[in-house]
Amino acid sequence: MMRVNDRGINHILFDLDETLYPKELGLMAVVSQRINDYMRLRLGIPASQVPELRKRYYRRYGTTSRGLYLHHHLDAHDYLVYVHDLPVEEYLSPDPLLDEVLDGIEVEKAVFTNSPQEYVQRVLRALGVERHFDRIFDIYFLEQINKPDKRAYLKVIEALETDGQDCLILDDLARNLKPGKDLGMVTVLVGDGPKGSLWEKEEGVDFVIPKVTELGNILRIHPL
Repeated sequence: MMRVNDRGINHILFDLDETLYPKELGLMAVVSQRINDYMRLRLGIPASQVPELRKRYYRRYGTTSRGLYLHHHLDAHDYLVYVHDLPVEEYLSPDPLLDEVLDGIEVEKAVFTNSPQEYVQRVLRALGVERHFDRIFDIYFLEQINKPDKRAYLKVIEALETDGQDCLILDDLARNLKPGKDLGMVTVLVGDGPKGSLWEKEEGVDFVIPKVTELGNILRIHPL
């Protein structure tokens, strides 16, 4: 079993968007535009108010959808279907290196995301890595309580029948790692980080790697 600093890791939780694939591929920019469109066309929010509302809800709740759900009587299912109704195959393609890295990690791997399962499965298929994931903890599993709300993490570790101490979590947002760190998880920020360095840390972040395929380096040799 792979270990980090002689500590047993039995579960690895992967965020989906811009964690399992690079931000530069542009898929989340299209999702973001769909959110803007939904707010205008389905909820009747003036276009001029959309950017500020999104910033406010993101800062307060972690996602736009949570703010819309609490303050605008959002039909969450309708929203999730509309926002994620995208041809992901136009943005993503099979990633042989990611497939190889995941194949070499012999612990339980799960996706932990604020997105819906159907979209998650399409993304994993487009990347050619669906077979590696034992579970998907999506927004429906979380019952609309999204990251970084600590309750979402507690639901996940309860389902895994652990206390979090044997979990490693990866995300492209540091704010989504801190609750995991508070529960004892090893945390990995995927992306540029403060300076794109493995050793440049933020609060709640143990490691920073530029892309998810560098995970193997952490599991093999780097101490906490």
